[in-house]
Amino acid sequence: MKQKILLSFFCLLMISCGIEEKKFNKLKWNDREDGFYLNRESMINDVIENHLQKKMTYQEITDLLGEPAKYEDLEPNTILYEIMVDYGWNIDPMEGKNLYIELSKDSTLVNYKLEHWKH
Repeated sequence: MKQKILLSFFCLLMISCGIEEKKFNKLKWNDREDGFYLNRESMINDVIENHLQKKMTYQEITDLLGEPAKYEDLEPNTILYEIMVDYGWNIDPMEGKNLYIELSKDSTLVNYKLEHWKH
């Protein structure tokens, strides 16, 4: 009986530590505090599943998500949205998530990829 209670407690603890998913909210998507986006990680699944669509124009994407991040080392016709970054106790980032959106030559959405990286 004690093992069942401990197992149940452990499962509840693991579930509560996850990211609470939220519906996409255009007004809250770009909320930042101390340089970190507050809501993007919890909204990204809804953005991917319900809002990004093939053939969306660059203008439609930026109307939805705001201006993309400015990185010079991106592939041509690719834009990036930083979803989350975690520095841990380090000066360099230890983990992050980025949304890459590939555009055609006529600036319409061809593909997208959510990349989760760790160092």
